[in-house]
Amino acid sequence: MAENDIYNSEQKYKLFIENLDRLAIKPEDRKKLHGGKVKYYCKNKKNLDYFKKLFSVFEAKDTSYIRRCRLIQTMKVIGYATEKDLADCDREDIGKIVAYMHQVYMSPKSKQDFIRDLKYMWKVLFPEKDEKGRPDETLMPYNVRHLSDRIDKSKEKLRNDRISWEEFEKILNYFNKEPKIQAYLFIALESLGRPQELLYIKMKDVELYDNYAKVFISEHGKEGTGFLQCIDSFSYVYKWYNQHPLKYDRNAFFFINTNGTTKRNKQLRPHNINKMLRNVCKNLNIHKNITAYSLKRNGVTFRRLRGDSDVEIQHAARWTSTKQLKTYDMSKQEDAFKPKTKICIFCNKHNSITIEACENCGRPLDRNRIREQEKLKEKSYIQIREEIDKIKSEMHQSTLQATDKFFEPSAVQELFKIMYKLQKEIDAVKR
Repeated sequence: MAENDIYNSEQKYKLFIENLDRLAIKPEDRKKLHGGKVKYYCKNKKNLDYFKKLFSVFEAKDTSYIRRCRLIQTMKVIGYATEKDLADCDREDIGKIVAYMHQVYMSPKSKQDFIRDLKYMWKVLFPEKDEKGRPDETLMPYNVRHLSDRIDKSKEKLRNDRISWEEFEKILNYFNKEPKIQAYLFIALESLGRPQELLYIKMKDVELYDNYAKVFISEHGKEGTGFLQCIDSFSYVYKWYNQHPLKYDRNAFFFINTNGTTKRNKQLRPHNINKMLRNVCKNLNIHKNITAYSLKRNGVTFRRLRGDSDVEIQHAARWTSTKQLKTYDMSKQEDAFKPKTKICIFCNKHNSITIEACENCGRPLDRNRIREQEKLKEKSYIQIREEIDKIKSEMHQSTLQATDKFFEPSAVQELFKIMYKLQKEIDAVKR
């Protein structure tokens, strides 16, 4: 069964179903009867039946609520763009609908999504038939078969949400008194997580280690469940974890509202973060449209520029392929000529690109080496524990079998010395 999401799409969807009949009323008449401002209405009342048919398809396929709302919006535009029954629309009528869409949707991505959704809905509502008169799901209906969702590159525009590392540091420092926002910003940038995934993290999903953290996506993950590894953002995650007002409630959300009274300690929402980002950009004179989702795109861009391979980025973002890189990567040709440095994630010192260990604190700069060290420590710890358990077992057997005649105190003392030495090694590994 589909679940509600961070954008409260379930409530929007159910509200639309309740008020479906109002969609056939003209905006000026609807305003008099029910109030509110609306733009689209269904010009042919018969087309409301196709909405109901879509509702049944949504339930059968258990479509996510955010996807349902998006398809409904597309259907509203279609129903407004033509006065004909949709079943009677030919290619010329479809062309008029698409032409109207180009007037209201400005971005190439919105145009592409509209055409893709239109073709999908025609395939569901008016499928082609096979030789026995049965719906053939392998064929695209003829009336929409000619449509292409390919984006014209010449019409693409910059999102104006790319930031430099210096700008990100300014934004991060601006929230010095808001550790939860600092933790969110850095996790989103480093882990390439979506707002939907990050804001559903709970206290039980966060595991802290010596110098990194694992954040598990246990629900509402677009690519399923998994975990996000936080190395650069570890200090911020650790700080907020210890200051969390509901630290001992394992089912509490990790990112919560800490202001106000009615929504205090409730789940943080994307519009809260977007509002904060708009304010900070205004105050810092950063004239860019930064949103919670922009951090994912900038995170991909930063990774490309520091030399991460496409496969490494794919696994970090938990994508099924590397095709999505072209959508998220905002780097340019001139970025390849900028000097690069390695920044220590522990003391923030800038080191030469050829340096392997920080010149200031001596810790490794390569994130893979940090992961390898943690694996070696864990492996060494397990081996030492096995040796101690073996010695304890041998001592126990010796105690049971030995007599006063053959029992040597010096041997026992030697065993205790070995155990003491191994225990010191365990403590060293833990440190």
